[in-house]
Amino acid sequence: MHKTISGVTIKDADKGQVSAVFSTFNVIDKDGDLTLPGAIKDGTEVVISAYGHQSHYGALPVGKGVIRTTKTEAILEGEFFMDTTHGADAFKVVKSLSESDLQEWSYSLNNVTRKSVEQDGQRYWVIEDIGLIKEVSPVLMGAGVNTRTLVAKGLKFNEEGDAVVAVVKSYLDRAGEVMALRGAKGRTLSDESKSHIEDLEELLVKARDLLTADSAPAEEDIPEETLAKAQDAFAAWLRNECAPNLAKEA
Repeated sequence: MHKTISGVTIKDADKGQVSAVFSTFNVIDKDGDLTLPGAIKDGTEVVISAYGHQSHYGALPVGKGVIRTTKTEAILEGEFFMDTTHGADAFKVVKSLSESDLQEWSYSLNNVTRKSVEQDGQRYWVIEDIGLIKEVSPVLMGAGVNTRTLVAKGLKFNEEGDAVVAVVKSYLDRAGEVMALRGAKGRTLSDESKSHIEDLEELLVKARDLLTADSAPAEEDIPEETLAKAQDAFAAWLRNECAPNLAKEA
């Protein structure tokens, strides 16, 4: 069982250190769960999984950390394995996405004690205790409530490009998985999802045109404000258009 949430700050970029909110207490999340303070144990050591919980399927962990809890939330105090290629690459992606709503975190729940509650006509589950949390993972989508992205600065233009490429690759991999699942049931992607992928194709064509345009400005000549607006627009498009629709179809 996995649960996802957002909120991350970069503590030390050189050391690959992050602080990520991965659970908020006493709030009914989008999964219909309310986690009580004390359900998650302070001081628990965990690994940081490869993106999207892929370490469950054989991918090497990208870091490790410890869980710290407050009265309102659970926080991963983690450090990526910066002396490895996979750890450093994962950190670059997390650092780049941490300033947008795209970056979220998920954790695995095992040996869960919970009870069903109905209040004001709403039924939800109260999670009283989580016996085992072995890993926390950066992911694209989640069910978090009352979370926020904190501070992460200083990415170079090329590093930002690396992160964007990683996000697009992850989205296309996800699209392939959804298509395979629907194909097994004799179905195809909806017209809406196809339209989103076509929009992405159009953006990639524009990116190719930048490489061939004689008048394309050098990277250092592009105003920082323009680059920031382009990044925000692309992030918003992926967040609001692509990811939610694929989640519905899975």
